[in-house]
Amino acid sequence: MRKKDLKSGMIVKTYNGMYYLVLLDTGMEVSDRTDKDVLVGINQNGSIKSEGWMQLSGYSDSLKLEDEECEEEEWDIVEVLSVRCAADIGNMRYYTSIWTRPGFEGN
Repeated sequence: MRKKDLKSGMIVKTYNGMYYLVLLDTGMEVSDRTDKDVLVGINQNGSIKSEGWMQLSGYSDSLKLEDEECEEEEWDIVEVLSVRCAADIGNMRYYTSIWTRPGFEGN
């Protein structure tokens, strides 16, 4: 899986067990508070958290966070989940894993 393969509505899981909803082409300016493509933090039931988001531009094409201040892999994307129908976006029970990082032993 490459960054270019991500689509709006997909969910990604990071190494530290956090889930994020993929939102592409938001139409927003790139700044330290927003970005064109973002990952919005969600709970395990799929509801959006009041805090927590990341800029997708901060990730390499191999879905690893490129941040000099964060040398650990805790924010690397280790799993991508998707739904078959747009009406199911955000409803976690309809998501299935479509990719897992090779060598990742789920947490």
